Amino acid sequence: MTAQAHAAEPSHDGDGAEMMTERAGDAPNVDTGGGPRHERLLLVAIAALVLLVAILTVTPWPVGAFQDDAIYTVLAKALATGEGFRLINLPGSPYNTHYPPGYPLVLAALWKLWPSFPDNIVLFKFANAFFLAGAAVGTYRFCRTRWRLAPPWAAATAIVGTLSVVVLLITGVVLSEPLFLALLLPSLLVAERAADDGDVRVAILAGLLLGALAMVRTLGVFAIPAAGLIMLRRGHWRAMLAMGAAASLFIVPWQLWVMAHQGEIAHPLVGKYGSYGGWLVEGYSAGGWTFARDVLVRNAQDIDRTISYMFFPVQVAWPRAIALAALLVFLLAGTKRYARNAPVTLGFLGGYMLVVMLWPFEPNRFLIAVWPLWFPLLGFGVSACWRAGVPQVVRLPWRAAVLVAAGGIGGGYLWYNGMGYHRKWWTAVQRNAGERARPTAEWVARHTAPNAILATEDDLILYLYTGRQAVPTSTFTAGERVRPLSDAEDLAAVEEIFATYQPEFFIVGSAAGLRTARTLAERVPPQLRRVGTTPAVTIFQRTVR
Repeated sequence: MTAQAHAAEPSHDGDGAEMMTERAGDAPNVDTGGGPRHERLLLVAIAALVLLVAILTVTPWPVGAFQDDAIYTVLAKALATGEGFRLINLPGSPYNTHYPPGYPLVLAALWKLWPSFPDNIVLFKFANAFFLAGAAVGTYRFCRTRWRLAPPWAAATAIVGTLSVVVLLITGVVLSEPLFLALLLPSLLVAERAADDGDVRVAILAGLLLGALAMVRTLGVFAIPAAGLIMLRRGHWRAMLAMGAAASLFIVPWQLWVMAHQGEIAHPLVGKYGSYGGWLVEGYSAGGWTFARDVLVRNAQDIDRTISYMFFPVQVAWPRAIALAALLVFLLAGTKRYARNAPVTLGFLGGYMLVVMLWPFEPNRFLIAVWPLWFPLLGFGVSACWRAGVPQVVRLPWRAAVLVAAGGIGGGYLWYNGMGYHRKWWTAVQRNAGERARPTAEWVARHTAPNAILATEDDLILYLYTGRQAVPTSTFTAGERVRPLSDAEDLAAVEEIFATYQPEFFIVGSAAGLRTARTLAERVPPQLRRVGTTPAVTIFQRTVR
Protein backbone atom coordinates (compact mmCIF):
# COMPACT_ATOMS: atom_id res chain seq x y z
CA MET A 1 0.00 0.00 0.00
CA THR A 2 1.44 3.40 -0.94
CA ALA A 3 1.65 6.25 1.50
CA GLN A 4 -0.82 8.21 -0.66
CA ALA A 5 -3.31 5.37 -0.63
CA HIS A 6 -2.82 4.95 3.09
CA ALA A 7 -3.53 8.63 3.72
CA ALA A 8 -6.65 8.46 1.56
CA GLU A 9 -7.95 5.36 3.30
CA PRO A 10 -11.31 6.14 4.87
CA SER A 11 -11.50 6.42 8.62
CA HIS A 12 -13.61 3.85 10.45
CA ASP A 13 -13.45 5.51 13.80
CA GLY A 14 -17.16 6.00 14.05
CA ASP A 15 -19.07 8.54 15.97
CA GLY A 16 -17.10 11.16 17.83
CA ALA A 17 -13.76 10.29 16.22
CA GLU A 18 -13.69 13.58 14.31
CA MET A 19 -12.93 15.33 17.61
CA MET A 20 -9.36 14.02 17.43
CA THR A 21 -8.89 13.25 13.75
CA GLU A 22 -9.13 15.13 10.50
CA ARG A 23 -10.99 13.55 7.66
CA ALA A 24 -8.70 11.21 5.80
CA GLY A 25 -8.75 13.34 2.65
CA ASP A 26 -7.58 16.37 4.62
CA ALA A 27 -4.76 14.56 6.41
CA PRO A 28 -1.21 15.61 5.56
CA ASN A 29 0.71 13.19 3.39
CA VAL A 30 4.07 11.78 4.39
CA ASP A 31 5.53 13.41 1.28
CA THR A 32 4.57 16.94 2.27
CA GLY A 33 7.46 19.11 3.34
CA GLY A 34 5.61 22.19 4.49
CA GLY A 35 2.01 22.95 5.26
CA PRO A 36 -0.35 25.86 5.70
CA ARG A 37 1.22 28.97 7.11
CA HIS A 38 -0.74 28.75 10.36
CA GLU A 39 0.47 25.20 10.90
CA ARG A 40 4.07 26.21 10.39
CA LEU A 41 3.56 28.96 12.94
CA LEU A 42 2.05 26.41 15.32
CA LEU A 43 5.11 24.21 14.93
CA VAL A 44 7.41 27.14 15.66
CA ALA A 45 5.32 27.99 18.74
CA ILE A 46 5.49 24.40 20.03
CA ALA A 47 9.26 24.24 19.54
CA ALA A 48 9.76 27.63 21.18
CA LEU A 49 7.60 26.74 24.18
CA VAL A 50 9.32 23.40 24.80
CA LEU A 51 12.76 24.95 24.32
CA LEU A 52 11.99 27.82 26.69
CA VAL A 53 10.65 25.56 29.46
CA ALA A 54 13.54 23.10 29.07
CA ILE A 55 16.12 25.90 29.27
CA LEU A 56 14.43 27.37 32.34
CA THR A 57 14.80 24.01 34.10
CA VAL A 58 18.56 23.81 33.48
CA THR A 59 20.45 23.95 36.78
CA PRO A 60 24.15 24.50 37.62
CA TRP A 61 24.33 21.35 39.74
CA PRO A 62 27.28 19.05 38.92
CA VAL A 63 27.18 16.14 36.53
CA GLY A 64 26.92 12.64 38.01
CA ALA A 65 23.44 12.56 39.49
CA PHE A 66 22.48 9.42 37.54
CA GLN A 67 25.97 7.86 37.12
CA ASP A 68 25.13 7.45 33.41
CA ASP A 69 25.41 11.19 32.84
CA ALA A 70 28.92 11.16 34.29
CA ILE A 71 29.94 8.21 32.08
CA TYR A 72 28.75 10.11 29.01
CA THR A 73 30.77 13.11 30.17
CA VAL A 74 33.90 11.01 30.72
CA LEU A 75 33.58 9.51 27.23
CA ALA A 76 33.04 12.95 25.70
CA LYS A 77 36.17 14.22 27.44
CA ALA A 78 38.19 11.25 26.22
CA LEU A 79 37.05 11.72 22.63
CA ALA A 80 37.50 15.49 22.66
CA THR A 81 41.00 15.31 24.14
CA GLY A 82 42.21 12.67 21.69
CA GLU A 83 42.37 9.76 24.12
CA GLY A 84 39.90 7.67 22.16
CA PHE A 85 36.65 5.98 23.13
CA ARG A 86 37.97 5.06 26.54
CA LEU A 87 36.87 5.06 30.16
CA ILE A 88 39.68 7.33 31.29
CA ASN A 89 38.26 7.46 34.80
CA LEU A 90 39.38 3.84 35.37
CA PRO A 91 42.96 2.71 35.90
CA GLY A 92 44.35 1.53 32.59
CA SER A 93 41.74 3.54 30.62
CA PRO A 94 40.00 0.53 29.02
CA TYR A 95 37.99 0.97 25.83
CA ASN A 96 34.28 1.61 26.37
CA THR A 97 31.81 -1.13 25.45
CA HIS A 98 28.98 -0.05 27.74
CA TYR A 99 27.33 2.75 25.77
CA PRO A 100 27.18 3.13 21.99
CA PRO A 101 29.07 6.14 20.64
CA GLY A 102 26.28 8.37 19.31
CA TYR A 103 25.63 10.66 22.25
CA PRO A 104 29.29 10.80 23.43
CA LEU A 105 30.30 11.96 19.93
CA VAL A 106 27.78 14.80 20.08
CA LEU A 107 29.04 15.83 23.52
CA ALA A 108 32.65 15.58 22.33
CA ALA A 109 31.90 18.02 19.51
CA LEU A 110 30.41 20.44 22.05
CA TRP A 111 33.43 19.89 24.32
CA LYS A 112 35.67 20.95 21.43
CA LEU A 113 33.66 24.16 21.12
CA TRP A 114 33.78 24.87 24.85
CA PRO A 115 36.56 22.82 26.50
CA SER A 116 36.32 24.43 29.94
CA PHE A 117 35.03 21.82 32.38
CA PRO A 118 32.75 22.01 34.39
CA ASP A 119 31.42 25.15 32.68
CA ASN A 120 30.63 23.17 29.54
CA ILE A 121 28.14 20.99 31.43
CA VAL A 122 25.64 23.83 31.07
CA LEU A 123 26.22 23.74 27.31
CA PHE A 124 25.47 20.00 27.29
CA LYS A 125 22.23 20.63 29.17
CA PHE A 126 21.25 23.40 26.77
CA ALA A 127 21.86 20.99 23.88
CA ASN A 128 19.43 18.56 25.51
CA ALA A 129 16.86 21.35 25.66
CA PHE A 130 17.18 21.81 21.88
CA PHE A 131 16.90 18.06 21.36
CA LEU A 132 13.70 18.04 23.40
CA ALA A 133 12.29 20.84 21.26
CA GLY A 134 13.15 18.74 18.22
CA ALA A 135 11.35 15.79 19.79
CA ALA A 136 8.25 17.96 20.24
CA VAL A 137 8.33 18.93 16.56
CA GLY A 138 8.81 15.29 15.59
CA THR A 139 5.89 14.24 17.77
CA TYR A 140 3.63 16.83 16.15
CA ARG A 141 4.62 15.79 12.63
CA PHE A 142 4.16 12.11 13.46
CA CYS A 143 0.71 12.75 14.95
CA ARG A 144 -0.38 14.71 11.90
CA THR A 145 1.10 12.39 9.30
CA ARG A 146 0.52 8.91 10.65
CA TRP A 147 -2.31 9.18 13.16
CA ARG A 148 -3.98 12.04 11.31
CA LEU A 149 -4.73 13.98 14.44
CA ALA A 150 -6.14 17.46 14.01
CA PRO A 151 -3.62 20.26 14.75
CA PRO A 152 -4.88 21.05 18.28
CA TRP A 153 -4.66 17.39 19.32
CA ALA A 154 -1.28 16.92 17.69
CA ALA A 155 0.00 20.04 19.44
CA ALA A 156 -1.37 18.86 22.79
CA THR A 157 0.28 15.46 22.35
CA ALA A 158 3.62 17.08 21.51
CA ILE A 159 3.50 19.38 24.52
CA VAL A 160 2.22 16.85 27.04
CA GLY A 161 4.64 14.22 25.77
CA THR A 162 7.72 16.42 26.15
CA LEU A 163 7.00 18.86 28.98
CA SER A 164 6.09 16.29 31.62
CA VAL A 165 8.10 16.66 34.81
CA VAL A 166 9.65 13.21 34.36
CA VAL A 167 10.89 14.11 30.87
CA LEU A 168 12.32 17.40 32.12
CA LEU A 169 14.08 15.47 34.88
CA ILE A 170 16.15 13.50 32.34
CA THR A 171 16.53 16.47 29.99
CA GLY A 172 18.17 18.65 32.62
CA VAL A 173 21.02 16.19 33.11
CA VAL A 174 23.55 14.87 30.61
CA LEU A 175 21.57 11.83 29.45
CA SER A 176 20.95 10.50 25.95
CA GLU A 177 17.14 10.30 26.11
CA PRO A 178 16.43 13.76 24.59
CA LEU A 179 18.66 13.05 21.57
CA PHE A 180 17.09 9.60 21.27
CA LEU A 181 13.61 11.12 21.23
CA ALA A 182 14.64 13.75 18.69
CA LEU A 183 15.83 10.98 16.34
CA LEU A 184 13.16 8.40 17.18
CA LEU A 185 10.12 10.17 15.71
CA PRO A 186 11.58 11.00 12.27
CA SER A 187 13.22 7.56 12.10
CA LEU A 188 9.90 5.83 12.77
CA LEU A 189 8.16 8.15 10.31
CA VAL A 190 10.52 7.13 7.50
CA ALA A 191 10.28 3.46 8.54
CA GLU A 192 6.48 3.62 8.37
CA ARG A 193 6.70 5.11 4.90
CA ALA A 194 9.13 2.42 3.77
CA ALA A 195 6.77 -0.25 5.11
CA ASP A 196 3.87 1.35 3.22
CA ASP A 197 5.59 1.87 -0.13
CA GLY A 198 8.24 -0.82 -0.25
CA ASP A 199 10.47 1.79 -1.91
CA VAL A 200 14.05 0.53 -1.63
CA ARG A 201 15.52 4.04 -1.46
CA VAL A 202 13.23 5.00 1.40
CA ALA A 203 14.03 1.70 3.11
CA ILE A 204 17.75 2.45 2.89
CA LEU A 205 17.15 5.84 4.49
CA ALA A 206 15.05 4.17 7.19
CA GLY A 207 17.83 1.65 7.86
CA LEU A 208 20.44 4.40 8.17
CA LEU A 209 18.26 6.38 10.55
CA LEU A 210 17.38 3.36 12.68
CA GLY A 211 21.00 2.24 12.77
CA ALA A 212 22.03 5.71 13.94
CA LEU A 213 19.22 5.61 16.50
CA ALA A 214 20.61 2.38 17.95
CA MET A 215 23.96 4.14 18.32
CA VAL A 216 22.32 6.61 20.71
CA ARG A 217 20.41 4.09 22.81
CA THR A 218 20.81 0.38 22.18
CA LEU A 219 17.11 -0.44 22.58
CA GLY A 220 16.40 1.62 19.48
CA VAL A 221 17.49 -1.47 17.54
CA PHE A 222 14.05 -3.03 18.10
CA ALA A 223 12.54 -0.69 15.52
CA ILE A 224 14.50 -2.60 12.85
CA PRO A 225 12.81 -6.01 13.26
CA ALA A 226 9.48 -4.25 13.80
CA ALA A 227 9.79 -2.54 10.41
CA GLY A 228 11.23 -5.66 8.80
CA LEU A 229 8.31 -7.84 9.87
CA ILE A 230 5.76 -5.36 8.50
CA MET A 231 7.66 -5.16 5.21
CA LEU A 232 7.85 -8.94 4.99
CA ARG A 233 4.15 -9.30 5.73
CA ARG A 234 3.36 -6.87 2.92
CA GLY A 235 5.70 -8.57 0.46
CA HIS A 236 8.31 -5.80 0.43
CA TRP A 237 11.23 -8.18 0.87
CA ARG A 238 13.66 -6.08 -1.20
CA ALA A 239 12.94 -3.10 0.99
CA MET A 240 13.39 -5.23 4.10
CA LEU A 241 16.80 -6.46 2.95
CA ALA A 242 17.87 -2.96 1.96
CA MET A 243 16.85 -1.54 5.32
CA GLY A 244 18.68 -4.31 7.19
CA ALA A 245 21.84 -3.81 5.13
CA ALA A 246 21.80 -0.05 5.74
CA ALA A 247 21.24 -0.47 9.48
CA SER A 248 24.07 -2.99 9.67
CA LEU A 249 26.52 -0.28 8.59
CA PHE A 250 26.14 1.09 12.11
CA ILE A 251 25.32 -1.99 14.15
CA VAL A 252 27.91 -4.47 12.86
CA PRO A 253 30.98 -2.25 13.46
CA TRP A 254 29.75 -1.47 16.96
CA GLN A 255 29.23 -5.13 17.77
CA LEU A 256 32.69 -5.97 16.41
CA TRP A 257 34.12 -3.23 18.64
CA VAL A 258 32.32 -4.65 21.67
CA MET A 259 33.54 -8.17 20.93
CA ALA A 260 37.12 -6.93 20.56
CA HIS A 261 37.23 -4.98 23.82
CA GLN A 262 34.65 -6.43 26.20
CA GLY A 263 37.28 -8.38 28.14
CA GLU A 264 39.15 -5.27 29.26
CA ILE A 265 36.89 -4.60 32.26
CA ALA A 266 37.46 -6.64 35.44
CA HIS A 267 34.55 -8.93 36.27
CA PRO A 268 33.21 -6.98 39.30
CA LEU A 269 32.91 -3.82 37.17
CA VAL A 270 31.19 -5.36 34.13
CA GLY A 271 27.70 -4.43 35.34
CA LYS A 272 28.55 -0.74 35.52
CA TYR A 273 31.15 -0.38 32.80
CA GLY A 274 31.14 -3.49 30.59
CA SER A 275 28.94 -4.62 27.71
CA TYR A 276 25.36 -5.57 28.46
CA GLY A 277 25.40 -8.97 26.77
CA GLY A 278 27.66 -10.92 29.08
CA TRP A 279 26.18 -9.30 32.18
CA LEU A 280 22.66 -10.24 31.12
CA VAL A 281 23.57 -13.77 30.07
CA GLU A 282 25.30 -14.36 33.39
CA GLY A 283 22.19 -13.30 35.31
CA TYR A 284 19.80 -15.49 33.33
CA SER A 285 22.20 -18.45 33.20
CA ALA A 286 22.44 -18.45 36.97
CA GLY A 287 18.78 -17.81 37.68
CA GLY A 288 16.92 -19.44 34.79
CA TRP A 289 13.14 -19.22 34.52
CA THR A 290 12.77 -18.37 38.19
CA PHE A 291 14.98 -15.33 37.70
CA ALA A 292 12.93 -14.27 34.65
CA ARG A 293 9.71 -14.55 36.66
CA ASP A 294 11.15 -12.60 39.58
CA VAL A 295 12.47 -9.84 37.32
CA LEU A 296 9.10 -9.57 35.62
CA VAL A 297 7.31 -9.29 38.96
CA ARG A 298 9.79 -6.77 40.34
CA ASN A 299 9.60 -4.58 37.24
CA ALA A 300 5.80 -4.70 37.27
CA GLN A 301 5.81 -3.64 40.91
CA ASP A 302 8.11 -0.70 40.15
CA ILE A 303 5.93 0.41 37.25
CA ASP A 304 2.88 0.13 39.49
CA ARG A 305 4.44 2.29 42.19
CA THR A 306 5.67 4.97 39.82
CA ILE A 307 3.14 5.13 36.99
CA SER A 308 0.06 4.69 39.18
CA TYR A 309 1.20 7.60 41.34
CA MET A 310 1.96 9.67 38.25
CA PHE A 311 -1.62 9.30 37.01
CA PHE A 312 -3.33 9.38 40.42
CA PRO A 313 -0.99 11.03 42.94
CA VAL A 314 -2.38 9.90 46.27
CA GLN A 315 -0.78 7.74 48.95
CA VAL A 316 -3.72 5.34 49.30
CA ALA A 317 -3.02 2.21 47.26
CA TRP A 318 -6.46 1.12 46.07
CA PRO A 319 -7.44 4.21 44.00
CA ARG A 320 -4.01 4.15 42.39
CA ALA A 321 -4.52 0.47 41.53
CA ILE A 322 -7.86 1.31 39.89
CA ALA A 323 -6.24 4.17 37.97
CA LEU A 324 -3.45 1.89 36.72
CA ALA A 325 -5.97 -0.79 35.69
CA ALA A 326 -7.97 1.82 33.75
CA LEU A 327 -4.78 3.09 32.14
CA LEU A 328 -3.83 -0.42 31.00
CA VAL A 329 -7.31 -1.06 29.61
CA PHE A 330 -7.18 2.16 27.61
CA LEU A 331 -3.69 1.37 26.29
CA LEU A 332 -4.77 -2.09 25.15
CA ALA A 333 -7.97 -0.75 23.61
CA GLY A 334 -5.98 1.79 21.62
CA THR A 335 -3.77 -0.73 19.86
CA LYS A 336 -6.16 -1.38 16.93
CA ARG A 337 -6.27 2.23 15.76
CA TYR A 338 -2.59 2.70 16.59
CA ALA A 339 -1.59 -0.34 14.54
CA ARG A 340 -3.73 0.59 11.56
CA ASN A 341 -1.88 3.86 10.99
CA ALA A 342 1.53 3.13 12.57
CA PRO A 343 2.16 -0.63 12.70
CA VAL A 344 5.95 -0.29 12.78
CA THR A 345 5.73 2.01 15.78
CA LEU A 346 3.40 -0.34 17.64
CA GLY A 347 5.68 -3.28 16.85
CA PHE A 348 8.65 -1.31 18.14
CA LEU A 349 6.82 -0.49 21.37
CA GLY A 350 5.84 -4.14 21.80
CA GLY A 351 9.39 -5.44 21.40
CA TYR A 352 10.77 -2.59 23.46
CA MET A 353 8.42 -3.28 26.36
CA LEU A 354 9.07 -7.03 26.28
CA VAL A 355 12.78 -6.39 26.77
CA VAL A 356 12.16 -3.70 29.40
CA MET A 357 9.98 -6.02 31.46
CA LEU A 358 12.64 -8.77 31.37
CA TRP A 359 15.60 -6.44 31.84
CA PRO A 360 16.99 -6.70 35.38
CA PHE A 361 16.97 -2.98 36.03
CA GLU A 362 14.54 -0.29 37.15
CA PRO A 363 12.13 0.06 34.18
CA ASN A 364 10.65 3.54 34.49
CA ARG A 365 13.47 5.41 32.79
CA PHE A 366 12.99 3.17 29.76
CA LEU A 367 9.31 4.14 29.63
CA ILE A 368 10.21 7.84 29.77
CA ALA A 369 12.65 7.42 26.87
CA VAL A 370 9.63 6.87 24.54
CA TRP A 371 7.18 9.00 26.51
CA PRO A 372 5.43 10.86 23.63
CA LEU A 373 4.47 7.57 21.94
CA TRP A 374 2.19 6.54 24.80
CA PHE A 375 -0.29 9.42 24.66
CA PRO A 376 -1.88 8.73 21.25
CA LEU A 377 -2.26 5.10 22.32
CA LEU A 378 -4.01 6.25 25.47
CA GLY A 379 -6.24 8.68 23.58
CA PHE A 380 -7.22 6.08 20.98
CA GLY A 381 -8.06 3.69 23.81
CA VAL A 382 -10.36 6.17 25.51
CA SER A 383 -12.10 6.80 22.18
CA ALA A 384 -12.42 3.05 21.48
CA CYS A 385 -13.88 2.35 24.92
CA TRP A 386 -16.33 5.23 24.56
CA ARG A 387 -17.55 3.83 21.23
CA ALA A 388 -17.53 0.16 22.31
CA GLY A 389 -20.55 -1.79 21.12
CA VAL A 390 -22.02 -2.51 24.53
CA PRO A 391 -25.76 -3.34 24.88
CA GLN A 392 -28.05 -0.33 24.90
CA VAL A 393 -29.17 -1.00 28.46
CA VAL A 394 -25.66 -0.52 29.87
CA ARG A 395 -24.38 2.07 27.38
CA LEU A 396 -25.03 5.05 29.63
CA PRO A 397 -23.32 3.64 32.76
CA TRP A 398 -20.50 2.26 30.60
CA ARG A 399 -19.79 5.66 29.07
CA ALA A 400 -20.08 7.27 32.47
CA ALA A 401 -17.44 4.85 33.78
CA VAL A 402 -15.17 5.59 30.79
CA LEU A 403 -15.61 9.32 31.35
CA VAL A 404 -14.85 9.06 35.07
CA ALA A 405 -11.80 6.87 34.48
CA ALA A 406 -10.40 9.06 31.71
CA GLY A 407 -11.11 12.20 33.68
CA GLY A 408 -9.54 10.72 36.79
CA ILE A 409 -6.24 9.70 35.21
CA GLY A 410 -6.11 12.85 33.07
CA GLY A 411 -6.75 15.08 36.06
CA GLY A 412 -4.30 13.06 38.15
CA TYR A 413 -1.59 13.45 35.54
CA LEU A 414 -2.11 17.23 35.45
CA TRP A 415 -2.10 17.33 39.27
CA TYR A 416 1.14 15.35 39.40
CA ASN A 417 2.84 17.65 36.93
CA GLY A 418 1.49 20.71 38.67
CA MET A 419 3.09 19.57 41.91
CA GLY A 420 6.30 18.78 40.08
CA TYR A 421 6.54 22.19 38.47
CA HIS A 422 5.69 23.95 41.72
CA ARG A 423 8.32 22.00 43.67
CA LYS A 424 10.89 21.90 40.84
CA TRP A 425 11.31 18.15 41.10
CA TRP A 426 13.85 18.14 38.25
CA THR A 427 16.42 19.66 40.60
CA ALA A 428 16.08 17.11 43.41
CA VAL A 429 18.29 14.30 42.12
CA GLN A 430 21.03 16.67 40.98
CA ARG A 431 20.97 18.63 44.22
CA ASN A 432 21.13 15.51 46.37
CA ALA A 433 24.07 14.09 44.40
CA GLY A 434 25.93 17.39 44.53
CA GLU A 435 25.39 17.92 48.24
CA ARG A 436 26.47 14.35 48.96
CA ALA A 437 29.62 14.37 46.83
CA ARG A 438 30.99 17.87 47.38
CA PRO A 439 32.48 17.33 50.89
CA THR A 440 34.04 14.08 49.72
CA ALA A 441 35.57 15.75 46.66
CA GLU A 442 36.99 18.52 48.88
CA TRP A 443 38.52 15.95 51.27
CA VAL A 444 40.02 13.99 48.38
CA ALA A 445 41.51 17.13 46.81
CA ARG A 446 43.16 18.10 50.12
CA HIS A 447 44.36 14.74 51.41
CA THR A 448 45.24 12.55 48.42
CA ALA A 449 47.95 12.70 45.78
CA PRO A 450 46.91 13.55 42.19
CA ASN A 451 47.86 10.03 41.07
CA ALA A 452 45.99 8.27 43.89
CA ILE A 453 43.46 5.60 42.92
CA LEU A 454 40.22 5.59 44.89
CA ALA A 455 37.49 3.01 45.48
CA THR A 456 34.34 5.03 46.09
CA GLU A 457 30.61 5.01 45.55
CA ASP A 458 31.01 8.37 43.77
CA ASP A 459 33.82 7.22 41.50
CA LEU A 460 32.73 9.16 38.43
CA ILE A 461 32.04 12.44 40.20
CA LEU A 462 35.34 12.28 42.05
CA TYR A 463 37.25 11.61 38.85
CA LEU A 464 35.60 14.49 37.01
CA TYR A 465 35.97 17.03 39.83
CA THR A 466 39.30 15.98 41.37
CA GLY A 467 41.11 14.20 38.54
CA ARG A 468 41.71 11.05 40.63
CA GLN A 469 41.06 7.79 38.85
CA ALA A 470 38.49 5.78 40.75
CA VAL A 471 36.62 2.48 40.79
CA PRO A 472 33.34 1.45 42.44
CA THR A 473 33.31 -0.05 45.94
CA SER A 474 31.46 -3.20 44.88
CA THR A 475 30.01 -5.04 41.95
CA PHE A 476 26.66 -4.68 40.17
CA THR A 477 25.11 -7.96 39.04
CA ALA A 478 21.90 -8.75 37.18
CA GLY A 479 20.87 -10.94 40.09
CA GLU A 480 20.73 -7.93 42.41
CA ARG A 481 17.48 -6.95 40.73
CA VAL A 482 15.73 -9.63 42.77
CA ARG A 483 18.20 -10.36 45.59
CA PRO A 484 20.77 -8.08 47.23
CA LEU A 485 24.34 -9.25 47.56
CA SER A 486 25.16 -11.10 50.75
CA ASP A 487 27.94 -9.71 52.92
CA ALA A 488 30.19 -12.53 51.78
CA GLU A 489 29.50 -11.75 48.09
CA ASP A 490 30.14 -8.06 48.64
CA LEU A 491 33.41 -8.81 50.45
CA ALA A 492 34.55 -11.13 47.65
CA ALA A 493 33.82 -8.44 45.05
CA VAL A 494 35.74 -5.82 47.03
CA GLU A 495 38.73 -8.12 47.40
CA GLU A 496 38.75 -8.72 43.63
CA ILE A 497 38.56 -4.98 42.99
CA PHE A 498 41.46 -4.44 45.40
CA ALA A 499 43.55 -7.15 43.72
CA THR A 500 42.87 -5.84 40.21
CA TYR A 501 43.06 -2.06 40.63
CA GLN A 502 45.03 -1.55 43.87
CA PRO A 503 43.11 1.51 45.15
CA GLU A 504 44.74 3.42 47.98
CA PHE A 505 41.50 4.62 49.60
CA PHE A 506 38.12 2.95 50.23
CA ILE A 507 35.35 5.55 50.59
CA VAL A 508 31.90 4.23 51.51
CA GLY A 509 28.59 5.43 52.87
CA SER A 510 26.21 2.54 52.24
CA ALA A 511 25.39 0.08 55.00
CA ALA A 512 26.78 -2.87 53.00
CA GLY A 513 29.96 -0.97 52.19
CA LEU A 514 30.52 -0.03 55.83
CA ARG A 515 30.03 -3.64 56.93
CA THR A 516 32.65 -4.77 54.43
CA ALA A 517 35.01 -1.99 55.52
CA ARG A 518 34.68 -3.00 59.17
CA THR A 519 35.40 -6.63 58.27
CA LEU A 520 38.58 -5.64 56.47
CA ALA A 521 39.59 -3.24 59.23
CA GLU A 522 39.19 -5.94 61.90
CA ARG A 523 41.38 -8.50 60.17
CA VAL A 524 44.77 -9.36 61.57
CA PRO A 525 46.70 -7.60 60.26
CA PRO A 526 44.07 -4.94 59.39
CA GLN A 527 43.66 -4.16 55.71
CA LEU A 528 41.94 -0.82 56.23
CA ARG A 529 42.18 2.03 58.72
CA ARG A 530 39.79 4.93 59.03
CA VAL A 531 41.34 8.27 58.10
CA GLY A 532 38.41 10.64 57.69
CA THR A 533 34.69 11.23 57.43
CA THR A 534 32.24 13.53 55.69
CA PRO A 535 28.51 13.87 56.37
CA ALA A 536 27.83 11.12 53.81
CA VAL A 537 30.82 8.77 53.85
CA THR A 538 33.58 7.21 55.91
CA ILE A 539 37.06 7.22 54.37
CA PHE A 540 39.44 4.32 54.86
CA GLN A 541 43.02 3.92 53.70
CA ARG A 542 44.40 0.55 52.72
CA THR A 543 47.23 -0.67 54.91
CA VAL A 544 48.12 -3.75 52.87
CA ARG A 545 48.60 -3.39 49.10
